[in-house]
Amino acid sequence: MAYVQAFGTVVGGYFRQLGVLRVALLIGSVFVMIMAPGGDVRTVYEGMGFVETVVMPTLAPLFLVGLLLDALMSRVWMSDSTPDEIARLRVIIRSELLVALVLVIAYAPFFMSIAA
Repeated sequence: MAYVQAFGTVVGGYFRQLGVLRVALLIGSVFVMIMAPGGDVRTVYEGMGFVETVVMPTLAPLFLVGLLLDALMSRVWMSDSTPDEIARLRVIIRSELLVALVLVIAYAPFFMSIAA
């Protein structure tokens, strides 16, 4: 039980360090990644298939740009920050760039099939 409490403390501290809007951006990006269609999927215009083949591929580039812009702005804020704030911003930049990379990898087969 102590392990669960310690894990909750670490995760809670990490999320507090990121902030509410960044956590929402990361959770939205992970949700879009989970819903990524495969490379050989045909477009469906009804039901849940519409969400997977039309809506999520539309949201993926938006989340990617949001992640990259926030990482860029975090880097800009680092220029006039204290050492503690610089350490926090480095964690934010690494987290966002990691999620952006995984988002690109998750959608690469789908977008490459469109280009082919």
